[in-house]
Parts: sequence; C-alpha cells; structure tokens
Amino acid sequence: NRKGRFHTMDNEKKFFDILEELDIHDYKIYEHEALFSVKQEGAEELMFPGINLKNLLIKDKKSGGFYLMILEDHRRLDFDSFRKLTGAKKTRFATEDELWDLMKITPGSVTPYTIFNDVENRVKVILGREITEASEDTLLNFHPCRNTATISVAKRDFLRIIRKMGHEPMFEEIKDKGEKCERQR
Repeated sequence: NRKGRFHTMDNEKKFFDILEELDIHDYKIYEHEALFSVKQEGAEELMFPGINLKNLLIKDKKSGGFYLMILEDHRRLDFDSFRKLTGAKKTRFATEDELWDLMKITPGSVTPYTIFNDVENRVKVILGREITEASEDTLLNFHPCRNTATISVAKRDFLRIIRKMGHEPMFEEIKDKGEKCERQR
C-alpha cells in the first residue's frame, strides 16, 4: 500500500519524538516478521513479557463516532457489553479508508500510537479490563506504528503517551467473551 509505506516512517518518528518529549526511555523494542493478526501463524511464538494487546477500531454507524477498543490479544469483544457502555446501537469495524483517514494507518498495523493523527478527536480510546486492572508497572505491548516490531512500555507511560496525544482513555470495564481465538497452524 503506497500511502501506508510513506506514512509509517512519519508516524513512527512522531511517536518516538513524543517518547523523547515525555522523557520516556524505559521501553524495549522487539523486531519480528510482519504480524497482521493474532490469528496469524506464528503469532503465539511472538508473546512478550507483559500484556500482549490488540486494537479494534469500531464505528458507531448512527452517530459516526469511532472507538479504539484495546483488549488482551486472545480475547473476543462482547459487542453487547460494548454497545451498552458506548450507547452505540449499530456498530461495525472501521474500513481501510476510515483507518487511514483517522489514524494514517493500514489494517494489520492498528496501534494507539497513531492516535495523534485524529486531530478532531473523533476516536474514543477504551481500555479493556486487563489494562484497567493492571498495575502501573505492567508492561503493555503494541506495534510502534508498524507491524514488524512490538514495543513494551509500562502502563503509567502508556497513559502519559495517550494523554499527550490529546486523548483521555476510558477505563470502564467491558466484559469480553473470554474465549481464546483459535490460532491457525
């Protein structure tokens, strides 16, 4: 994807500039093959210390609002609970064009670390219970604006980053179905 290739470097540079601005240096980067989904073959071998997370960008079809739902990587979102929390009645996953327009990211690389591209604050960040209940020192693992690496940062620093990017995360607990996604072999 041509537009994705050009913005990946810009996004990553902006992200690391924010880390520097916040004086966050206590993180670890793991380089790996491109990982597009937690269901992808080999994904379970790429589990890192801390909580491995996935990001779902969901659109409320009626209001046009968006929610970045962050869950532990093997959990499935309970859409009924999600709808109760957000008030959204009809939802769907964001399209590739919506991902690009809002966060300048392509499918398979969704990360909260490009939320700074949402300058109109159309996206609300919702943290699943694993993050909400985690201690401030717990490591959270996300792509650093590209899906060929994972960055681990402490929860306290993650929250500082998201707030610096102009978004206040919601901490309401959303029940998940607790089912593990089947991993393809």
